Amino acid sequence: MRFRLVVDGEPHTVEVERGSKGLEVRVDGARYAARVVGSSGTADVRIGRSRHRVELRGTRILLDGLPHEVSVDLDETGAAGASGERGREGRVRHEVRPPMPGRVVRIAVAPGGRVRKGQPVAVLEAMKMQNEVPAPWDGVVVEVRAREGETVSPDDVIAVLESS
Repeated sequence: MRFRLVVDGEPHTVEVERGSKGLEVRVDGARYAARVVGSSGTADVRIGRSRHRVELRGTRILLDGLPHEVSVDLDETGAAGASGERGREGRVRHEVRPPMPGRVVRIAVAPGGRVRKGQPVAVLEAMKMQNEVPAPWDGVVVEVRAREGETVSPDDVIAVLESS
């Protein structure tokens, strides 16, 4: 996925690719290997030997406890900050993936349904805890690929959304 991330007014071009050992992230051309562990709204991000705590709070993030204003802008192809491709009438399709491996306890959406950013798409059970997988943007559910009771990994697609 490719997107423009604006942090405290400063734009950055970000590209993220999922690999077998985690993520490869390029920020303004510089390459980083990263691993992310977290649940909705909070993540521990490991880049090389460095570990950072990231908390999402609306348009603000706390990075290691320090607040920053952030926004995601469309890149030159129109894709937003997630893996996406053009769908009908120029709309962008996005795949919703779980942040961690787990068992699907509940699917909270159905094809054709509208979702709002932050609304639960599914509920996963991981390490004896239930975690909601939120919609990262407003849209319409085009496809639900996971089923209740199924085990999923971060490489699996739970649902496909089309931006509205």
